[in-house]
Amino acid sequence: MSITLYTPATGFPDLEAKIALGLARVGIEAGCEPNIISQKGFYQIELEQFTPDKFNQTFLMLLKRLLSSDRFFDLGVKTKDKTKYSTTEEIITRMQTLLQNNGIEQFYPLNQIIDFNFKKDAFCGHKKVSKFGGSSGLILLSSFHAGKPYFRDKLYDKFNLNLCEICGYLAVLGLNTFGFVVQMGTGKNRKYIIALPIPKQKLETGMLQILMSLQKTLHNFWLSDLLPLRVFFIGLLAKVPSISYVMNELQLHFHLTMVSKDNRGDTIVEQTELVNCINLSKFISASSYNNATVESLLGKSKEKPGILSLIELTTAIEKYEKDSLPKFARFYIQETSTDDWTNLLYPQTTRYLLKEVAMIKKEFIENKAILSLARSLRYFIKERKYNYADDIRNARKDSNKIEETIVKMLREAELRRVKQEEDKKAGKKIDNWIHIPNVADVQEVIRLENEDFESTKLALIMLAFSFPTIDEK
Repeated sequence: MSITLYTPATGFPDLEAKIALGLARVGIEAGCEPNIISQKGFYQIELEQFTPDKFNQTFLMLLKRLLSSDRFFDLGVKTKDKTKYSTTEEIITRMQTLLQNNGIEQFYPLNQIIDFNFKKDAFCGHKKVSKFGGSSGLILLSSFHAGKPYFRDKLYDKFNLNLCEICGYLAVLGLNTFGFVVQMGTGKNRKYIIALPIPKQKLETGMLQILMSLQKTLHNFWLSDLLPLRVFFIGLLAKVPSISYVMNELQLHFHLTMVSKDNRGDTIVEQTELVNCINLSKFISASSYNNATVESLLGKSKEKPGILSLIELTTAIEKYEKDSLPKFARFYIQETSTDDWTNLLYPQTTRYLLKEVAMIKKEFIENKAILSLARSLRYFIKERKYNYADDIRNARKDSNKIEETIVKMLREAELRRVKQEEDKKAGKKIDNWIHIPNVADVQEVIRLENEDFESTKLALIMLAFSFPTIDEK
């Protein structure tokens, strides 16, 4: 038979997803071919070939074999309370007795809250079921938005929201089956990022099984030194590119939580964020050069990541912010170059950003006149002289700033060309030859600027901050 279950609509987005994923894990183990469908504020779980006895026995089996281990009750549980949550024989027996009279399916109908006592009843709406962890109520492991709210008009009276044992253990099962924990930083600065998938479209059994497989890949994974939460996912995709192909197929959002541990070992929630990683995964999977660009910004074990570059790149890709692209290029040079080497962007990455993010036409990206002036501008960038690039980047449409900057740049370029010719005759080695564009190229760029100011300016800047292609050399 087929059956449809519904999560209890608690109002906590991560708790709802954990319960839905927990039910899906039980369904997979019981051979029910689960599908998860996102609704407004809750999830619908469709189970094919559903047999109540088999489903309940599978749930009890998972409680006994998996959730009896205390390793599932680490982040999100106070150190002094950890012994309360691992399933014991007493808990298994109590749950077995409960499910003999009421199968799990009876606890997850379409929820209609009637006469709900916010302070006394279980927050999931389930009555006559023991509280998760005894009397501890809704904890961070259940939802990282949990806390002890104050009672209205009685600031001294605060209480903990209640959660039943069934929902509590399903939430833990869902998190540890489909979510993953990634570490950042070292020593006292170590942080943990808990990444929970949030289904936005129908997730079928095969997709859920693919998502389960990520657990083995990411177990105890260390990403980099500390990063802001908003750039975490692009870093993770770069370090483990295979995830990108899964994200592209499943079209998932992720609920991210950054936590740390205090001196007692208790969990401290520092940040939470809901991330749409689809554009980021497309960027990483589009080219190995894109992947290498981000990975170079993460740094090695004792290196500081290029946070400014990652912020601007993430902003540009997620929100299609054109203004963030030249800022990213500028920061990238500064954060990845060394005293002996000026690092530039890969041309493949530059072209992807111009085409897919800035939506600039191919005629501008491959225009020979723009490439010629970008080559001249690149000389000064490699010499760590950024003023010409910055002046063009900050130029406004209603000014003559770009033309004035080009004139100044070409004047200095000619002086440097003469000096390089003299050095060559003297037998000196020239590593960075200056390029002088012809008059026709300059006139063409000015014409393009009048035709489409923003596209011309952005293409010129981004190509100048990139390594030249073979055709440009």
